[in-house]
Amino acid sequence: MIFRKAIIFCLFLCAVVFADTTAVDTTVADTLVADTAVADTIVADTTVMIADSVKIKPGLHFFASVGAQFINFKGRSKFKALLDTQYVKYWEDFANDYEGFTPPLKQDFQTANLALPIMAGLIWQFNDVHSVGLGTGFVYSSESVVLTDKHDENRNYEYALQAFPLFVEYRLLISPDFISIKNGDYFSLFLRYYWMLPGTEIYSSWGNAKADFDPLGSGFGVFLGYRFWEWEGFSIWGELGYLSLEVKSSDKNAILDSWDLGGVAIMVRAMF
Repeated sequence: MIFRKAIIFCLFLCAVVFADTTAVDTTVADTLVADTAVADTIVADTTVMIADSVKIKPGLHFFASVGAQFINFKGRSKFKALLDTQYVKYWEDFANDYEGFTPPLKQDFQTANLALPIMAGLIWQFNDVHSVGLGTGFVYSSESVVLTDKHDENRNYEYALQAFPLFVEYRLLISPDFISIKNGDYFSLFLRYYWMLPGTEIYSSWGNAKADFDPLGSGFGVFLGYRFWEWEGFSIWGELGYLSLEVKSSDKNAILDSWDLGGVAIMVRAMF
């Protein structure tokens, strides 16, 4: 009987020790959970502070941008026709007297008009979501080809598009709730309206055309922008968008009475 009681007493002591150990482990686990919660709170607070520190501050800002634009210039067909007409004249001259001469050669104009626009201006930032801006810039695209006559003499033919746009813009921050990229920076929608200042023109080997200034404007642009770098109020943005721009010339001797300066554009903007 005594032996049985001793065994029961030993088992009881073991149970007490095990219970005490479990309690200690539970306390440690609770402490770890509490510490983790505190750490998460600190991280969350730090994230908020960081997010607040990189917000676009209200007030006046400056910007400058460069990029590439494929101009939707439908008037190129006119210059292609003029070039073909000149080439036919070379062939007629060759056909009338071809002995001892070489056939004429033609280089065609490119089927795309690439420009490298530069822009600069001011931005008034109301808050982190809304801003308005005023900017101006310079757009230039030139095409040059060579025709070779039967005497192996080269002659250059060209046309160039030149524009001095003035624009106002409105920027709207796109809510992160609509963006699937986690930890993404500022996605913004840019809406711009353009006027073409004097100096906007076409000049070519066959004639020129100066664009009229229209106080009602020449068109608009819609861009999606993303801020991919920021430091101490200086930021770099990437923009992709489409422009619809058309100008007219009232000059009766103009090579074209209207032409398109719109198209797809990719821009890189520095803002400070």
